[in-house]
Amino acid sequence: MIFKLHSKRPKFDQQVYDKRLSDAIEHAKYEYEKARNSETAMFESDIAPRMIKAETAKAKQKYFFLLRAARQRGMKGHWSTAFVHPE
Repeated sequence: MIFKLHSKRPKFDQQVYDKRLSDAIEHAKYEYEKARNSETAMFESDIAPRMIKAETAKAKQKYFFLLRAARQRGMKGHWSTAFVHPE
């Protein structure tokens, strides 16, 4: 006798996933813009320039990674425009 095992995986909710991805993109965009804006100010301080550039590059890569994921899913959005992020 053969038994079928049914694993009860929750269904993949595309709308929830897309909303979370959209929120992550907006947050990454804000972090990238903040890093770019503060980069200039930090060069005047005692912080190592390589560290400043590395943090800005990391924020940029995270933002563009999320944009690529959204593009692969066929999502539409306004992520390339500037926005005000609430603190």
